[in-house]
Amino acid sequence: MVVLLTPRQVQLLNRVIEEYIATAEPVSSKSLASSGQFDVRSATIRNEMADLEDAGLLAQLHTSGGRVPTARAYRLYVNSLVANRELTLGMALRRRLDDALREVDLKDPETINRTLARIVGELSGNLVMANMSEREDAYKVGLSNMLAFPEFRELDRLAGLADFFDHFEVMFERMHRSMWERHDTDTKVMIGTESPYKQVHDETVIVSRYRLPKGHDGTLTLVGPMRMDYRKNLGLMTYAAQMANRIADTYRA
Repeated sequence: MVVLLTPRQVQLLNRVIEEYIATAEPVSSKSLASSGQFDVRSATIRNEMADLEDAGLLAQLHTSGGRVPTARAYRLYVNSLVANRELTLGMALRRRLDDALREVDLKDPETINRTLARIVGELSGNLVMANMSEREDAYKVGLSNMLAFPEFRELDRLAGLADFFDHFEVMFERMHRSMWERHDTDTKVMIGTESPYKQVHDETVIVSRYRLPKGHDGTLTLVGPMRMDYRKNLGLMTYAAQMANRIADTYRA
């Protein structure tokens, strides 16, 4: 079902998403009204939030609490970021990636892949896994990072993520085929149940693929809470893929 939102509803929804990403706390109409970003009464904001809830874009966790975005809301948000090209990575983060690659042998595809996974995992604070063509084992980092997120204080959530981590290689082959058989994009975002794997149906999975030296292909998979910094993480994954492609063009043999 297509959801048609007014400009104010789009602004309001984006504000709820970004505040929830930053705080992990449900967002109330009172906090939005006091932010000074909306030139309307708090009652109007309450009504707009109720309409967004009816549209399946916000959910109320507690009767007296605020609201949180749904997977559907995050999908609209990500689509908007991509369409409006709002994924430019800041200079400081680009420099960290550039510096990490300067310290490795740029003719060695495996070293490049591992380095990309390590630095993207470090900068994103999420779980990152690197695959390379003709290699059976993935390089996996960042499972301990998940303990910093309140979402993974629930043992069932953490256990599901650990199971995905442990069996990633087997599952990735199927996921890889389903992602790119009919898609020509080099970066794909799967939010919640968009992923074919129930272990991460409460999370977001971002996958980028790229070329590596000596004719290899590489893939980075980032897994984190649905309440992730999409602007930053998509920027990291996109820039990492761009850097790998440039290196592959330079060291073809």
